[in-house]
Amino acid sequence: MKFWEFKQIQPKQSSKVYVFVCEDDFLIEESRVVWQRISGIPAGEWVSKKYSAKEFEEIPSSRLIDDALTRSLFAENRLIIVTDAARLTKARIEVLGRVQSLPDASLRIVLVTDTRKPVESWPKIFPVIEIDSLRPADVARWLMDRYKLTPQIARYLTDNVGTDLYQLHNEVEKLQTYTGNARPIEMRDVDVLILRSEQFGAFDLDDAVLAGDYKKAVQVVGAMLDEGVEPLIALSRIVRVWRQLFIGKSLVEKKNAKEIAATALIPAWKAADFAASCKKFEWRQLAAGFRLLLNADRALKTSTPNPEGYFDVMLWKMMVNWAMQVDR
Repeated sequence: MKFWEFKQIQPKQSSKVYVFVCEDDFLIEESRVVWQRISGIPAGEWVSKKYSAKEFEEIPSSRLIDDALTRSLFAENRLIIVTDAARLTKARIEVLGRVQSLPDASLRIVLVTDTRKPVESWPKIFPVIEIDSLRPADVARWLMDRYKLTPQIARYLTDNVGTDLYQLHNEVEKLQTYTGNARPIEMRDVDVLILRSEQFGAFDLDDAVLAGDYKKAVQVVGAMLDEGVEPLIALSRIVRVWRQLFIGKSLVEKKNAKEIAATALIPAWKAADFAASCKKFEWRQLAAGFRLLLNADRALKTSTPNPEGYFDVMLWKMMVNWAMQVDR
């Protein structure tokens, strides 16, 4: 289900333990008030805590049962959110089964996983609520609803920053401070504040990628990283240009340059150059580039590679290595 649907959910019966399948940390935080609402417990004060699976395993089973049966000194009810719950042991799941069977527990426990697969081996006694993965269109709508951004700015932010809501929340707060909330946020604000580089202009990275200029692209990305731009944001910028190339390539034989540029959200004054770039790139090169970009996204999120070195190698494979293979 969508997160907005979850916010309005009315469970048929209350539960002491829930499984929450959700990929985004920001939505997990925002779910706290929903768990309190659907708890089935009369309104009152809540104490909310968040544990990793390892920390939760360290709580003695006897204490967990006692906490479920005993009111807190500070509030009437308790909520525990357990992240990375797929790592919980079988013994701990059995204890949670006992909590689930308690008739008057004041404790509610939410087991968070990012996929449904580990839940399938658990007892079928915990209700499972699964939140749909966020698509760029969903994130753009979230930005529009939450921050009253225009569709164009919401899409531009999503294309350049990505779909991580915490990251977007932080960047929007920066933009609101930058504009002083005195005027609407504009694309130039995003370019200046988020995609900034004192050495290069706002379109220099786009131009380098479109031209297949490996050396210039590496220089611009290196400058962005040196000036504090997050690696994932720099990657999102390259992904956006690569997506624009994909869109333009599919239209280059059907529409004129201005129509292609408008569809791919390219400034009109760059239409002719963009159409020419689309003709130079081959479909196999674009497909191979998307695979490299996907691998980079995974690497930057799950490990700690040297960002500048990683971008250097990735851009070389996307531009130079491919050109060498074609020339052979």
